[in-house]
Amino acid sequence: MGLIKLLVLAVVVFAGITLWRRLQAGRNRQGGAAASRNTPETMVRCRRCQVHIPQNKALRSNQDWYCCDEHRDADHDD
Repeated sequence: MGLIKLLVLAVVVFAGITLWRRLQAGRNRQGGAAASRNTPETMVRCRRCQVHIPQNKALRSNQDWYCCDEHRDADHDD
């Protein structure tokens, strides 16, 4: 009779741990999706090649945006 109680206890503990992990994973997914949805990235267009890139990765010269040093320098050489 003691072995059956031990097996039932093990199953209950296992089920509890599994449920807790799933709840934690669900909270992590919801938190990350909500944060990224609330703060969209601003996109800018390279003056030279017209490619859109995130503003935080773009290079600015005067009022123009560039995707790389080469395009910025080439545009200033013209």
